[in-house]
Amino acid sequence: MRRLRNMAALGLLAGLVIALGGHTASAEEPNVTCTRTRSCTVTAEKPAKPPHPNADGQQRNHNSAGSQRAKNAQKRFAAALAVYDRQLARYKRCLRASRNAAACGRAPESPWLGGDSFSGPGNRPITAGQAAAIAVARLQLPSIAPGIGPSPDLNRWNMAAVGYPLWLWADGRTRVGPISDSVGGLSVSLDAKVSSLTFRMGDGHSVTCPGVGQQWTTTVEPGAKSPSCGYSYTKPSLPNGSYTVAAIANWAVTWTSNGQSGVINVPAVDTTELPVGELQVLVR
Repeated sequence: MRRLRNMAALGLLAGLVIALGGHTASAEEPNVTCTRTRSCTVTAEKPAKPPHPNADGQQRNHNSAGSQRAKNAQKRFAAALAVYDRQLARYKRCLRASRNAAACGRAPESPWLGGDSFSGPGNRPITAGQAAAIAVARLQLPSIAPGIGPSPDLNRWNMAAVGYPLWLWADGRTRVGPISDSVGGLSVSLDAKVSSLTFRMGDGHSVTCPGVGQQWTTTVEPGAKSPSCGYSYTKPSLPNGSYTVAAIANWAVTWTSNGQSGVINVPAVDTTELPVGELQVLVR
């Protein structure tokens, strides 16, 4: 009798297993655990929750949108940099061709783009060269007045004399840095120095000198020529006025960022007025 009851129980259990198996066809097979007292427990695994049908698509769309934002930001920067390069080339051509540097106006400003234009989820970092260009624009290098000696203020005629050797130099700050800046998550180190000077003398001639020239002092022997940068006029500006002398300082900005380095050249112009006359010597 007990054996029949046990067989009936096992039959009922088998039916339950089949019923559960039919109800949970997508799940794993149920687990059956029986003890020595012949009581059995059926445990069915809970089917895994299927992924949201749009999850992968949303992630792909998010990545695609982030990549597009980065591309758009880089295109904007490249376009602004191209415009700056064209303006700078025209400005340099004007300085070389014009007798009056003031007619060329001010030097163009480098693209002023904040680092946050290239940061944010999904955006790729900007290049070291792009970060350097932005950092140089923020630097705002000064123009340098032309130094000319001996000064006309030191003689009783208040003018420079035709044929007399003049010393030329950069009369102002000739180095900026080293300093550091941060652009788009990149650290940029900058060191700017005046690498050369071009003086447009106002009479149609120009002088280009390496470095920053040497300043004239009262200890210089009268009539001595500058060892590095000088000029002598062959015709006077008086009585028609003064010559406009322009000093074009070429700033060479050395940058280092993310293991890379380079040099960006930035011109700066300043002018001064110089009266030049002739001294007559009478011989009796």
